[in-house]
Amino acid sequence: MKKIIIILSLVILSLSVFYVIGNFSEKVYNNEKKEEVSKHELSKQQETWGFKDTIINSNIKNKKKVKVAILDSGINKEHPDLKRQVKHEFNAVNSNQTVEDKFNHGTSIAGIIAAKNNKIGIRGIVPSADIYSVKVLNDEGIGSVDNIVKGIEWSINQDVKIINLSFGMEKDSAELKRVIQKAISQGIIIVAASGNNYMKDVDYPAKYPNVISVGSIDKNHERLRFSPKGKIDVVGPGRDILSTNNHQGYSTFEGTSHSTAFVTGIIALYILDHPEKNFNQEEAFKVLEGNSLDLGEIGKDETFGYGLLQYK
Repeated sequence: MKKIIIILSLVILSLSVFYVIGNFSEKVYNNEKKEEVSKHELSKQQETWGFKDTIINSNIKNKKKVKVAILDSGINKEHPDLKRQVKHEFNAVNSNQTVEDKFNHGTSIAGIIAAKNNKIGIRGIVPSADIYSVKVLNDEGIGSVDNIVKGIEWSINQDVKIINLSFGMEKDSAELKRVIQKAISQGIIIVAASGNNYMKDVDYPAKYPNVISVGSIDKNHERLRFSPKGKIDVVGPGRDILSTNNHQGYSTFEGTSHSTAFVTGIIALYILDHPEKNFNQEEAFKVLEGNSLDLGEIGKDETFGYGLLQYK
């Protein structure tokens, strides 16, 4: 079997948030600082630790389709593990340009959710997903409320089932709240990163009561220091996350951004398992409550929410 040389990089600081002040966006974390760890020869596809920790029932036979919109920095749709996974795309930053992921963030989110179940690289949570790539962050990882709103409106018009928001902002926005409520009222499930905020509060839109807010844990099921406390609904793997990068290879990432991708993928699997249900945000919260490994205090708490969401 042909071996694949993979460059693994360690992301020191992972951008999953930007702060919006008026019409201006200020980047807080720099996702581009990396250190090469080592070269690995992979003779076969890997199931990452995050996959093994969350997918308890790995005998997934359901190959039906579910539409998942990833609002981010774009996706490298030519990556070998993502070819033909992106069905449609929209550039909310500049509608006259094609969608590219020069920031190297959206591609890793897409890999966690939907990397192909083939003989190379990694295995995504739900390879049968139809991915809708929506560029709302520019090539420096900076975004605006206007672009996010345009991206969500486009996703609504595409009749997607889940919207993944692996970013956040410090301040509330009436316009953002309005469009998210519009999406939810039409049966779309919204999953958002709580932010890499250490001791600060959860970011918007994850802070909204009707949005699924995701925190981060490590391999030992301990809360990662950057993962905030407060309005946390569930947690996912958030450190040493191997995924696709924008250079046709694979890197390791960290942050609540990537934890969010795991949760989005698992919810998609439960949707596919129950086609008879009119799956909406309320049903999704029931999935969290009934299928999460309880961590920390008994029951839902401000550190782990319902716990680690798993597919059983």
